[in-house]
Amino acid sequence: MRKAIISLAVAALAVAGAAGAASRAATFTYCTDPTFPPMELAASSGKISGFDVDMASALAKTWGATAKPVKTAFPSLIPALKAKKCDAVISGIFVTPDRLKQAGAVRYMESHRVFIVRTGNPKHVTGPNSLEGLNVVVQAGTKYEEYLKALKDKIDFNLQSYPGDNDAVAQVLIGRADVVLTQDTSFAFQAKAHPGKIQVAYTFPAKDSFGIYFRKGDAIGAKVKAGVKTLKSNGTLAKLAAKYKIPVSNVK
Repeated sequence: MRKAIISLAVAALAVAGAAGAASRAATFTYCTDPTFPPMELAASSGKISGFDVDMASALAKTWGATAKPVKTAFPSLIPALKAKKCDAVISGIFVTPDRLKQAGAVRYMESHRVFIVRTGNPKHVTGPNSLEGLNVVVQAGTKYEEYLKALKDKIDFNLQSYPGDNDAVAQVLIGRADVVLTQDTSFAFQAKAHPGKIQVAYTFPAKDSFGIYFRKGDAIGAKVKAGVKTLKSNGTLAKLAAKYKIPVSNVK
């Protein structure tokens, strides 16, 4: 009798352990920095929302999982992924050669970088060469910051970096900065939030691509690739783009 009870207890523990493992496997965690609306933003309550959040939820459902965001500072996104603090990175982050050396990626949206200024373009910004002597702002830890730092070697302007894209755009809104370098997706959100106060002064001709990063060799990579393909083919990404006022052509 005693042996039977022990056997049943061991079996129960095994079942519980398997159930726990299954539960963990059913949660898709992704690192994100909620400072870049409309891709991701955090409410005062701490709740994270945005295009990427909705996409992550829809993506996880394609393989029967639920998505859970892990708040992470932008410069720490890839390091956090490599440290296995999340299964993937979804945070309006570009696919770049140096990042691809560290992780795999699936592209899901194209974007144009833009210079945003106050309405009327009082400083007559027409492109990179017109930044001479101006106060320029950008989100820290981004490829845009790297670009502007390199540009300063050729053109003399004041550069200030801020933790989030919202913070950077705010400097233009309140008049502390003349121009902010960001993306067309950001402008779509900011123009809606502050109607009539800002405009795009210059759109760069080259396109950038947002990507979902995952650890090379992880099984999640194949699921993400198949999932993104499904969300594009069934129109989910197009519907989300329309919801967040992002050009639908960006997700085709």
